[in-house]
Amino acid sequence: MPALTTTPLRPRFAACSAHARAVDEPALSSSLRGGFSPTDVAQSLQTPAGEALAQARRTSEGSAPIAVIGGGVSGVFAALALRSLGYGNITVIESAQRLGGKAGSFDHGGFSFPIGAVSTPFALREASFTDAQILEKPLRFATSAFAHSRTKLQILDANNLLPRRLQGGTPRRFHASELSHGATESWKEAFSGTGPPHRFYPHHVDFASKPELASAARPRVLGEEAWGRADSSWPLIYVSAHGYGVARAADAPPNYYWQRFAQKSTNAAKLPSLGPRGPALRGFDTTRHLERLLEQSGVAVLRSTRVASVLRSTGGVAITTAAGGAPLAFDRLVVATDLKAARSFLDTSAEEADLFSRVRHLNYHTLASHIEIPWVKPASVYYLGGHQGERDAVDAGAATGGCPTILFRPYAASNLTITWAYGGASLAPGTMEACLRRTVSSLGGRFGGVLLQQEWPDYFPHLAGSDLASQVPRRLDALQGRKRTYYVGEIFNLPLVSECVDWARYLIKRHFRDVRPPPSARGASAPTIMRRQLKVASLRRGRGRWREGAAASGGAARKPAGAGGARRRYSATELMRQQGLGAFGRRWCLWEALVS
Repeated sequence: MPALTTTPLRPRFAACSAHARAVDEPALSSSLRGGFSPTDVAQSLQTPAGEALAQARRTSEGSAPIAVIGGGVSGVFAALALRSLGYGNITVIESAQRLGGKAGSFDHGGFSFPIGAVSTPFALREASFTDAQILEKPLRFATSAFAHSRTKLQILDANNLLPRRLQGGTPRRFHASELSHGATESWKEAFSGTGPPHRFYPHHVDFASKPELASAARPRVLGEEAWGRADSSWPLIYVSAHGYGVARAADAPPNYYWQRFAQKSTNAAKLPSLGPRGPALRGFDTTRHLERLLEQSGVAVLRSTRVASVLRSTGGVAITTAAGGAPLAFDRLVVATDLKAARSFLDTSAEEADLFSRVRHLNYHTLASHIEIPWVKPASVYYLGGHQGERDAVDAGAATGGCPTILFRPYAASNLTITWAYGGASLAPGTMEACLRRTVSSLGGRFGGVLLQQEWPDYFPHLAGSDLASQVPRRLDALQGRKRTYYVGEIFNLPLVSECVDWARYLIKRHFRDVRPPPSARGASAPTIMRRQLKVASLRRGRGRWREGAAASGGAARKPAGAGGARRRYSATELMRQQGLGAFGRRWCLWEALVS
């Protein structure tokens, strides 16, 4: 199996990371006194017998086979998180031919088109809006985006509202007063405005002390503390247009989910002068992007492989595929499919079957159609205000009439346009296409027919208010690790790509230990070493314990008087110079160390 490869922070300055691979973490003790000693490096490589035994155990654990059922975002990043901890025998089993699930893509006419999610964090080095700290550390994010993402990242303009009656034939921007309304204060009251990201996870929320979060959304959202009008308020349209529920529909999710989406929507519109924006992967080729990530990490993938049954025991996990043959043996299992669907192949206990059956869904559809509307701009997202469900109905499909809620044309060179709409048993066949045709005509465009229609019957898995009140999320979380099985997916967080990535990493780090060699055997990264050197040097200079040695341009620092010893010390600048970095390269590495 190929060895794990890591993408450098930037190819041009790979030496920023490469020069530190020969410098071990224990040697930092000497670096904090002014530089690295070759003796320190040699001593750090001497591994005690106890560490050798511990490493043998880690190696054995890291080589045990682990299966991940499901090749969507959650499954892919669970596998990558395992690989980053040193587990080297991982197999992703996917029933479809292509990876990605609801965030996948398809090809047509020489272009890649999104089949589901459009705004994704895949172009970012962290592959997570939370980990990228876009709002918390904008300078750090800007540096990372420029260095790593500038050829992959594109920003979608989502500040386009199509009201019921278009004025002048063009869309309008969301008014500044419609970007947050009471939604910001509402979610901060529910979860507090600051704290760790996992405070939002449902198993961390005490619904007994916050019963309003388990209540119906309509009184909270549309009552006295209204977030605005359903056809023009950005927080409400963000929820309804993206398939997360219609406030006036009987199947609207509980208030907890609305507060979570309020936090996401108001953050997306943080700058009123710009309005809503959405980072996306340039070219929208998410499927091949995910496939490359797994290939580069050495993760095995079984495509077009449907799981027929899973038998779990104290000795391991046996997976039988629909193709037959001998069962596949694994040590542990990660389930990255919808929990209700997992009942068809998993040997569930009575408790598991009961909890999994409580998961609810909304019916949502993706339509790819040939549409020509003269004023529609490529890479811009248009929200149809008149199709967001302003009337009471039995479900979201009936509330919106099966009409498109979003219109998106990815490329100027192709008229293939992606729209999304709610479905359901209440809609007659052909309703969606008929409403889409009428909508295009009313916008002054020409409709050329539907090329592809993808139904998502398991869209937005969530729990009813009564299940939240009875702490079902905590009961689901208590299943983690039982029968050698772990669960990732939307139900544990939110049906957003970045949130699925966050939960997968959170779950893996919480339940799987790091089996990589100790830092003394793998070395520290250059930015980490230099950051520690710079911070400690600054502190010691402030205390008067250092004397300036060479010029302030970065020569090797002298040892404090009376410290003794004559071993040669190497400053960060000398180490970089030995690796052949020029002046600009050295400045770039030092800049990265300061802002990271």
